Amino acid sequence: MDQDAAEIATRELPAAAAATGPLVSGWETDLADALVRSGCTTFALVPDKRLDPIVARLRTRGMLIRSLAQEEECVAYAAGHMMAGGLTTVLMQSSGLGNALNAIASLVLPYGLGMPIVISMRGTIGERNPAQVPMGRATVPILTALGIQAFTARDPAQVETIASGIVAMAQAGVTSAMLLDQELAGPARRESGR
Repeated sequence: MDQDAAEIATRELPAAAAATGPLVSGWETDLADALVRSGCTTFALVPDKRLDPIVARLRTRGMLIRSLAQEEECVAYAAGHMMAGGLTTVLMQSSGLGNALNAIASLVLPYGLGMPIVISMRGTIGERNPAQVPMGRATVPILTALGIQAFTARDPAQVETIASGIVAMAQAGVTSAMLLDQELAGPARRESGR
């Protein structure tokens, strides 16, 4: 990717676009606030409609957000930021985990970077897109095979505790993941996707 393309890929949304983004309330706000309160200052993601309310709340908190083209780029960006002393959370859809595996397995884990990962689950109960099912089914086994503990949030009451927990683990040098179950999103949001 040339430098101009890289700049376009990492450009933040203009303030006007952020202001007209999704309404933020409920568990999405709790999740974003818990990540910030726990020490995360930077966030990397591939844009995903299900993560939009979380990102919108992070923007209102003044957090640095990098939207990149691939999940592997998000992991690499976060790793570099963390090596420089920052704490970056990577947000992705479960279908993007496959894109991030090499960077996680060959960079994050061997160097003990302790990265908090938030994964919006697809391919589980209520999924309408059959193409999402194989990766949705494989997400937990893949994370387990890599030695990454996954914590599933199915109820809004679990969100703050899990978010704070994965950041605490990251600060101790342990990578872990928070899985945002489709049931958490509710019926109306469950049907929309990336």
